[in-house]
Amino acid sequence: MIMTKRVEGRSSRCAAGCCWVLLLCLSSAQHAAGAPRAGIPSSCPGLQQGVCTAACQLATCTALADFYTSTFNPDKPWDTKPWANKQGWELTESRSCQQLLAGPARVPSYCSWNGVSCCDPAGLAEKQCPYVQSVSELKVQVNGLNGTLGSPGIINNLLQLHACGLTRLSLQGNDLTGSMTPEWGLMTNLLVLDLSNNWLSGSIPDALRSLKRLQTLGLSTNFLSGPIPTWLGELKALQVINLGANAGDNPDGTSGLTGTLPEALSDLPELTVLNVETNALVGSIPRRLCKRNKLTVLKLRSNQLEGTPQDITQCTQLTQLDISDNKFTGLMPANMSWPQLAVLDASDNDFHGPISDALYSLPVLGYLNLANNRLSGSIKRAITLLTFLTDLKLANNQLTGIIDENLWFLPQLSVLDLSHNNLNGSISSAIGLSFGLADVILDTNSLTGAIPAEMGVLKGLNKVDLRNSSMSCLGTGAAAAAASAAGQQQCDDSKLLPCFLSFSTVTLPLTDNNNMACPVLLRLPKDEAVRACSGDGPGQLGEQADNIADLASSQQTWDVNPSYYQYRTCRCLEGFRASWVNNGTKLTCVPTPAVSPAWVAPIIALLCIVGVLLLVGGALFVWLRMTVQLRPRWQREKELVENRKKGIPDGGPATIVVTDIERYSELMQLNAPLATRFLGIHNALLRRAAAMHAGHVVEQEGDSWSVAFHTSMDAVAFCLQVQQCLALTNWPSVAGYKRPSRASARDSTTGEIRRNSGSSQLLGGDGPAHASGNG
Repeated sequence: MIMTKRVEGRSSRCAAGCCWVLLLCLSSAQHAAGAPRAGIPSSCPGLQQGVCTAACQLATCTALADFYTSTFNPDKPWDTKPWANKQGWELTESRSCQQLLAGPARVPSYCSWNGVSCCDPAGLAEKQCPYVQSVSELKVQVNGLNGTLGSPGIINNLLQLHACGLTRLSLQGNDLTGSMTPEWGLMTNLLVLDLSNNWLSGSIPDALRSLKRLQTLGLSTNFLSGPIPTWLGELKALQVINLGANAGDNPDGTSGLTGTLPEALSDLPELTVLNVETNALVGSIPRRLCKRNKLTVLKLRSNQLEGTPQDITQCTQLTQLDISDNKFTGLMPANMSWPQLAVLDASDNDFHGPISDALYSLPVLGYLNLANNRLSGSIKRAITLLTFLTDLKLANNQLTGIIDENLWFLPQLSVLDLSHNNLNGSISSAIGLSFGLADVILDTNSLTGAIPAEMGVLKGLNKVDLRNSSMSCLGTGAAAAAASAAGQQQCDDSKLLPCFLSFSTVTLPLTDNNNMACPVLLRLPKDEAVRACSGDGPGQLGEQADNIADLASSQQTWDVNPSYYQYRTCRCLEGFRASWVNNGTKLTCVPTPAVSPAWVAPIIALLCIVGVLLLVGGALFVWLRMTVQLRPRWQREKELVENRKKGIPDGGPATIVVTDIERYSELMQLNAPLATRFLGIHNALLRRAAAMHAGHVVEQEGDSWSVAFHTSMDAVAFCLQVQQCLALTNWPSVAGYKRPSRASARDSTTGEIRRNSGSSQLLGGDGPAHASGNG
């Protein structure tokens, strides 16, 4: 508890209030005079000549013990175990602070507790802490602390620790709730205040305005709402502001922090990190934001900011710039004076025009994402200057021209996504030199030619998507034209696929509603691939065949149009028949004409003859009733055929089944390769079940599926079959792998989220995967 002296002749309440005013005034006076311990309240006993003596140590130990008790609430309904790591703190459960501090120890025992750092002579000499043997930093992160932030058991003990020398407080990644009370403004000596990744609510309190020495403010990933206060510009020592990913409700229906970015942030000379991502901010970026500070990290992602953000080019010390998912317009901002920029994400905006030449001159750029804009022009050869580039994402723009073969010489390129553009030409065989490639996403372009056999040597290749293009096993446009002129429009069976790929015996319905199923493409075992690719002809590798990667089929995903291999081994779904055109190189599945069963005509004739007979009519009525109730298999099959002919439900009654995999994001974070294998098996089961029960996949993204049915019976049958298949499938397992109860927290400097909650479970095992469905 904070101690106050009684003022003679006044009430104790008045005395306490006056004392606090006096302390704050003295704090301001000492700070103005440049005193080494400016602003430290004089309510901690035993502070003598820069040392926390026995009385101070006892007050500190008592405050720590009470803080531990106030934040250890095992009966609260939190999703994590309180105080998962209480090393040292648990001693206070059985021993008093007098006992813990007894003995000739050179440093107090609390200095070795988890998350506690004490001031030493070196720190005192460097003015990093005020009193030797005092607690200078309390950093208990991702540890399950729970309780209400403004409760006396928490705030009063933190104030006591602050009075005895605490300057750095980090409690991020816990289960603290409530809002910040005015008492938080009394900790005027704090240099670091990080309460990110908790359950805080309300707005940013004006009480924090008095923390003039504050260097780091972390309040991200909470439930704060309201505007960003303009008085932040008065805290001249601020270096890090992390207010991202808040989700508090606002009166206008938005979530998170609202309003505009205060112009006052431009007056912070030491500011290096500004993170306000995933809020509801509007307006434009302050024009003077980069003129006076030292910004290295600027994260404005997922807001509603607009305008032309050309002023950020004045931030010449940036290492990370994320302005994605806003409403920015105009030309893409770029500056050759960004020599340290390593991450640039401007996706999901409305930028137009060509890619700026300045971007090709950034010497250490490693991540470039400009997807989902209206960029035009070509990708210039100068992109090969970006020798540190690992991720290049330019999808869903209006880019034209060819994919220059020099692009494949980028030494660290791992992810290339150029999908949904207007690129043409073919894929160069030089792609075999891009040894770090993991994902190649080139779908929905005007590419031609064959898949280079050199892709078989890429050992890290994970996903290839070449759908919706004009690529063909015949090769380039000239080769295809020559084959057509010679009457050889059909590819040889050995040339249908690259020499290192083969057709699986499993066929899956395609998701483009063309009513056909085609085989899955798999990697050949290395020995077979070497033999198939060792020739010297087109599509062969010759002596380089020995360099083919030794990969299992499940380690790569190949999405290629069936037109590439001329629909060989594809088949039409039930209720449709094959129609081949273009000299047998193109398959179209058309509805099978309805044919009445042979027994219909005799039954009609019989009914006409005996229709006058009541007995026969009654018997026939009973028979028809039984037929409807028992629903023989042939009738069910007929209904499915009729429903398939109708195509996608449009304008009439329909049943939609929506499914996803429970906690799939956690699985991806914990074990991405295993989760990817789970997803492949899950998707195969859903495609087969949807095709069997006349379903139509209307949307599929990752683990989420939307399947439309004409009748609710088809939808229920689909759900039952999927659940049975999921339960009976022999799922891959990882013996001994145990999912941790909680991952690490969001980093307070960069704002990256690193916390996940959940109880400890085995990932994999012999049990089935779990999927959730909504109909």
